[in-house]
Amino acid sequence: MSVGRIILLILGIIGLLISISLLMGGGALLWADNTIKDSEGYYTTRTIQIEKDSYAIVTGPADIDVDVAWDWGWGWDLGDLVTFKVEGSNNEPSNQIFIGVARESDINTYLDSVEYDEMTRFHIYPLSVDYRNHPGNMVPVAPTSQTFWTESAHGAGTQVLEWELEAGSYSLVLMNDDGSAGVDIDIVFGAKIPLLFGVGVGLLVAGTVGLFISILMIYLAVRGRRAVPSKPPEVPVLADEEGEKPIVGPEVMNQVKEKTSVGIEPNVAGVLCYVVGWITGIIFFILEKDSKFIRFHALQSIVVFGVLSVAGTVLSWMPVFGGFFRVIICILGFVLWVVLMVKAYQGEKYKILWAGDFAEKQVS
Repeated sequence: MSVGRIILLILGIIGLLISISLLMGGGALLWADNTIKDSEGYYTTRTIQIEKDSYAIVTGPADIDVDVAWDWGWGWDLGDLVTFKVEGSNNEPSNQIFIGVARESDINTYLDSVEYDEMTRFHIYPLSVDYRNHPGNMVPVAPTSQTFWTESAHGAGTQVLEWELEAGSYSLVLMNDDGSAGVDIDIVFGAKIPLLFGVGVGLLVAGTVGLFISILMIYLAVRGRRAVPSKPPEVPVLADEEGEKPIVGPEVMNQVKEKTSVGIEPNVAGVLCYVVGWITGIIFFILEKDSKFIRFHALQSIVVFGVLSVAGTVLSWMPVFGGFFRVIICILGFVLWVVLMVKAYQGEKYKILWAGDFAEKQVS
């Protein structure tokens, strides 16, 4: 196989991987648009109960500075891109809820020396919130008496705050409307993103076009005449003791190339089986019909990297240690990726535990 065909094949495989990612992303966005969007067009979370002994709950500041990037003369502003909604109610009948959005500097001044809890991390699945406590010994004045709020809502029962995206550094504050300590509220966060449906459709179209181009590149790279085994060199043929049956040494038989369906040297194809993990494994397992060597490496790639991908995804959901296990799996996967490609290029059927035994059994 020429260098040009190998490069074309690699580009096609990479394009295939990108196209599949685009299709999955577009499908996920369209699923979200039809599943988790409420009647007002907001994508909302489930109800979150927040109960803290401090005076306020504050989200980490959101630094928004994209005015210049979106100033293309199309008449758009940030509010056309995203509108946020916070819907909440107080679980303590004697208290009323306050929800407010303001600049970070104003909130820092208002809560100076006041004990409050800051939301530092928001987990979608499983739904949970991490906090950092800011100690203090001052009692704040009622938030309803302040005039620096960009948007606010307060009162008995369920209150709803809607805020269109603006440039600046803003935070959300949740309190009792009289400023008393002990916040016990139920909250639902939502966001309206009008462009999300169009983005989802665009990703699907781009993924479909990319998929077609990638498959065409792979086809052009592997098409052509099937590799013909080279004629073994002429060597002296010895006769057996009776002078009748010729004896051909195994070193001569080993010089006969293994026939392949993809028209690539078996060791090069073996390397390509691992280039993009289980994706290239599937491609070569489907395309290659003759070479047991290539089919072995393709199937081993599917099993090894498929299992690592699933394990990494599942373990990453674990609390506390999920990130640690994911790093370990990434390191293990990289080491195996390098070793398997080197061994394949050297023409070895290097087996990884039961995955290698399984692959060898299936292709034999």
